[in-house]
Amino acid sequence: MQITGSEGNGAVKVTTKQELKTEASTEAKLATAIAEGNAYSWDSTEKDIDVGDTMLFVKNTSTSNLIIDFAVINGSNVICTWDIGIGTATTTPSGTAVTGVNQNTDYASSSASVTALSDETAVADASVIRRVKTPVTNTVIVDLGGVEIGTNHYIQVNQETESTSGSVILVGHYE
Repeated sequence: MQITGSEGNGAVKVTTKQELKTEASTEAKLATAIAEGNAYSWDSTEKDIDVGDTMLFVKNTSTSNLIIDFAVINGSNVICTWDIGIGTATTTPSGTAVTGVNQNTDYASSSASVTALSDETAVADASVIRRVKTPVTNTVIVDLGGVEIGTNHYIQVNQETESTSGSVILVGHYE
């Protein structure tokens, strides 16, 4: 059975059990957050850090959860091993300040409620949730599947093998 709208252009389908057949489309949560001005990226920039140091550290200071969607990790002159970890310890981080960039230019003046640092050296290692290897002079995109960072919790990306440089970008949003 098919019922059409009054102008014949809005077909509605019904099953033999008289159940309405529907179709829906949804936007990804990141896309919605970008549209609403609630998505940010943090870039460590190219750094030559010591083995085991944190290339990029982002601590959520908001009362809302920060959802980390993905990381972009750039290798350097050798194959590098990177650890992505999350932590909940009380921290007093030390390093070079990183400013988050809103992913919607209409909200460029809006800032994320985080403490973000590159070449962070003072925080104890977090619980590793992913280990990644980057090929020589290549980039790896790591889908983090929406890792939730609660208030005063953090995510860090450590370079575990020495290279002459590298960089990390984290992209996330608030819900």
